[in-house]
Amino acid sequence: MSIEPAAHAAQKCGVAIQPAPQFRLECLTDEECRKIHEATLEILAQTGIHVPSQRATSIFADHGARADKQNQRVFIPAAMVEKALSTIPEKIRIPARTRERDVLMGGDSLGFINFGTTVFINDLATGKRRQSTTEDVAQATRVLDALNSIEILITVLSCTEKSPVTETMHATAAMLANTTKPVEAVPPAANLIPKMARMGEAAIGTDNFRQNPFFFTGVCVVSPLQLVDECSEVLMAAVEHGFVTSVLSMCLAGGTSPIHLAGTVVQHNAEVLSGLILGQLLKPGAPMIYSSSTTSMDMMFGTAAVGSVEGALLNAALVRMGRYYHIPVRISGG
Repeated sequence: MSIEPAAHAAQKCGVAIQPAPQFRLECLTDEECRKIHEATLEILAQTGIHVPSQRATSIFADHGARADKQNQRVFIPAAMVEKALSTIPEKIRIPARTRERDVLMGGDSLGFINFGTTVFINDLATGKRRQSTTEDVAQATRVLDALNSIEILITVLSCTEKSPVTETMHATAAMLANTTKPVEAVPPAANLIPKMARMGEAAIGTDNFRQNPFFFTGVCVVSPLQLVDECSEVLMAAVEHGFVTSVLSMCLAGGTSPIHLAGTVVQHNAEVLSGLILGQLLKPGAPMIYSSSTTSMDMMFGTAAVGSVEGALLNAALVRMGRYYHIPVRISGG
């Protein structure tokens, strides 16, 4: 999969991602957002998105997208993009187990979520580095539950002693037992979504959970321009179960996306919009979030340059795109 289409589209739109004036986070004007959007429409309609899932491909095709089933590629027309963006709620409620800990997201609201997920920890008793366990997840959750600055929890550590197939379930259970804040779960397979729902029903009762599904589910598009099964199938299951669903991309400028920052913004935008569109085609009005962990690639080590200046600029631009679309946004802070 080539990253060149995003680079060419961004070059034509003529937008430069530059630092904003002091104390301002908005580094794109409305006109520049419009140009990024138009370049994104070009990518979605002409280059398309790789979609291996037959069900997801059928949903796109049934609503007017052109599907190349042999090459597993979907081409999304501008009208479909605009309609989907119009049905995503501008403000959403992230449900918690107790209503006083619900989180409102969208507009000018600002909140914080911890970062995750790691597989190692420095043991508090010995100081030595070791793999994390379910008990570590429980302890970390209790700390996060007590921090007023953290409003939503994502699994900060992995239950490495558990099977990779069920690790997410064990981590989610450990978190539910130790917090009443909203919990983001990132299941690796769609068949875990109904099992998570049963866990929620066990926690607060079937009727209460169906009225207040307190899981906040995240999925990740694969760069460049791939709505892979692990993303599309989980996304569809989460939306069908009424979970708030975050669609995230992790572009690496200079690696999996163009080194030109505007090109990376265009590609990221196309990737995230493809997931948001799928969710809205399946269930118009479903609460969804435009998300980013995009940054630049460290050219010396070939790793994600988390916390880099380029990462800050990229995410400031992506926040601006989410606000341009009037939908809730979540970004990585570095």
